Amino acid sequence: MLYLTLLYDDEANLTTPGTPEFDAEMEAYDAFGAAAGGSIRGGEALEPSDTARTVRAGDEVRISAGPFAEVTEVLGGFYVLEADTLDEVIELARLIPAVSNGAIELRPMVQWTDRSAEVAPSDEPRWLCTIHGPESAADEPDGASWDAGAAEHGRFAELAGDALVAAAAVHPTSSATTIRVRDGELMVSDGPFAEASEVVGGCYVLRGDADTVARLAARIPVNPGGAVEVRPVMELGG
Repeated sequence: MLYLTLLYDDEANLTTPGTPEFDAEMEAYDAFGAAAGGSIRGGEALEPSDTARTVRAGDEVRISAGPFAEVTEVLGGFYVLEADTLDEVIELARLIPAVSNGAIELRPMVQWTDRSAEVAPSDEPRWLCTIHGPESAADEPDGASWDAGAAEHGRFAELAGDALVAAAAVHPTSSATTIRVRDGELMVSDGPFAEASEVVGGCYVLRGDADTVARLAARIPVNPGGAVEVRPVMELGG
């Protein structure tokens, strides 16, 4: 089973690239990567939330500066982790540094598509596009509404072409588990990290200039009343 592993932390705790604190944090994440090994199927770090844009499509496309929801604890990155059981992925996720100050939301995935090895090499920036909004019958796998939504996402993938680097579809938020570690104690709770900023239908990683990606994000299928948050990926190199 694959799990979308969302890393949340207080924005005040986020370190700045080029500082000793950032280098120490990267060493901690490298240590997690070494411990998790082949269980990591994907993942990215994100630029700060003030670099985000929120895209809403309807009769007209509205693009606003800032994240989908103004919250203290923000999404700082994600992993795609593979494990046989929820207990196993919890044991993996508790090693992620963000769990000690923030929280980690685990969402079982319906599908993970990573096209990074297929698409032509490019220096274009990459962006995480997360789908937000109220859930509906279309978020329940194996139903007619799900199938119709999957067809819409298939058409979007064709439209995006080589701008599409990766895509994730997840089970509903009722399947989510949130974990924290405080003073060495693991705390596990059912449900998503925060209703206000839940990732409902999954996410895409797109590449291109900011305006092109925003226009593409406006074509991502979302439930009525939903929106897409577009955040630049932090290009760490290596």
